Amino acid sequence: MTGAAYQEGSEQSIMTEKINIEYVQETGFRERMEKVSETYLKKYRRRGRFTSYDGTRIFYVTYIRKNAKGNIVISHGFSEFAEKYDEMIYYFLQAGYSVFLAEHRGHGRSERRLSNMDKVYVESFAQYVRDLHIFVNKIVKPHQNEMILFAHSMGGAIGALYLQRYPGDFQKAILSAPMIQMKVRGLPYPAAMMIARICKCLGFGKAYAAGQHGFSMKPKFERSSCLSEERYLYAHGKRKANKRCRTNGACYSWVCAAQTAAVFVQASENIQKIDIPVLVFAAGRDHMVNTDEICRFAGKLKNARLVWFLDAKHEIFNAKERSSMQFFEEIFLFLLEG
Repeated sequence: MTGAAYQEGSEQSIMTEKINIEYVQETGFRERMEKVSETYLKKYRRRGRFTSYDGTRIFYVTYIRKNAKGNIVISHGFSEFAEKYDEMIYYFLQAGYSVFLAEHRGHGRSERRLSNMDKVYVESFAQYVRDLHIFVNKIVKPHQNEMILFAHSMGGAIGALYLQRYPGDFQKAILSAPMIQMKVRGLPYPAAMMIARICKCLGFGKAYAAGQHGFSMKPKFERSSCLSEERYLYAHGKRKANKRCRTNGACYSWVCAAQTAAVFVQASENIQKIDIPVLVFAAGRDHMVNTDEICRFAGKLKNARLVWFLDAKHEIFNAKERSSMQFFEEIFLFLLEG
C-alpha cells in the first residue's frame, strides 16, 4: 500500500498538463454553479428509472460523452441525492469521462418503503448492492468502456460490498471516506449495535435510531461534514427545494443493516477478493466513520493507495478550496495511471 497526507495550506500539487479542469472557486460558488456548471451539465444529463429485482423503482441520471475515456459510476452516501454531486460530475465530464449515478433505494427520487421521506430505511445492504448491480449491467455496461467506481461514505460500504461480490465489473475504484464501520457517539460501538438490534427485535426497526431526526430547513453548517460553507449551502438549498431530497435520519433497521455489512466488508477473506487498483481517502476530522477501520481495510487490499486529508471533515470534496482541489487532483492522477 502506498500513501500520502495533506494539510490545509499545503503547497503540494500533483496537477499535470494532461488534466485541464476549470475548478469552481469558493467565492461566488453558487452563482458560478447555477450560471455555468448547471448549464454545462444539462447538455449531457438524461434521467430515467429502472425496476430492481423486487419491483422497487430506482431513479438514475446519466451524463454520456462521445469517445469517453471511461465510465464513472457514483455510489452516493447516506441521505444524499444526485444533485449533491453536480460539482464532481462537472469535473469528471470536463476530464472526458461519462458519469452514471443511481439514487439508492429510500433516497432522492427512488422508491421508498416508508411514507416519512426524512427517514433512511433498508432491511439489508445487500438490497443496495443488488440495485447497483442491475444498474451497472442494464444502464452502464452497454456503453462499453473502462469501468470506474467512485463511492463515498455509505456508498463506500456499498461499493466495497459490490467489489467483493462482483469482482470483475470494475477496473478501478475510488473510496471516499468509506463507511467500513460507522462511528457512534456516547456509547462503545458494540453496545450501540446491541441496543439497535434489541430495538429492531422489539418492533422498532422503522423508528428513528437514538439521536437521529428529520430534516431541518434551517442550515446547520457548523454541525455538518463540510468545511466549505458555500458548498454546504448550495447542497442544502437543493434539499429545501425538493422534499424527496430531505432524507436525514437513520432507522434502527438501517443501523443493524450497516453493522452486518461492516462485518462482511472487514473480513480478510472478502477484502482479498478485491484485486483492482483502489484509491482510498480518509479525513482527519471525520465524525461519521471510523478512520482506524479505513486504514485497516486499505492495508489489507492488494493494490491500494491511502490518502489522508488531516484537516478535512467527512466530505473531503466539500473541504476548503485547496484541499478540495488536491482531492480531485489525486483522483485524476489515479485515473491517468495505466
